[in-house]
Amino acid sequence: MPKKSGLEVMMEYIQKYLDGKMSRDDFDMDFDRHLDAEYPKMKRKYPDLADCFYYYIVEEGVNQIGELDSDTSHKKVMRKQLKEFKSVFEDGIL
Repeated sequence: MPKKSGLEVMMEYIQKYLDGKMSRDDFDMDFDRHLDAEYPKMKRKYPDLADCFYYYIVEEGVNQIGELDSDTSHKKVMRKQLKEFKSVFEDGIL
């Protein structure tokens, strides 16, 4: 079985949360650990893609969501940012 790329691991992690297979607490506690493990792999293989992921998912998503936001609001922001990130591919920007 081929090893998953760093991007695939992170996308699956986010999707698992959005699909309700992971609690917000688990997502929040482990996101940075997963990012620390997978981002360097992404950056080495696809630097522009890694920067794009970091901007949309981390800077405009995770870092913008306060502790007091509801779980529903949190997921809404993450869905929006994931959609924005994916649109980069659909538009052929990367």
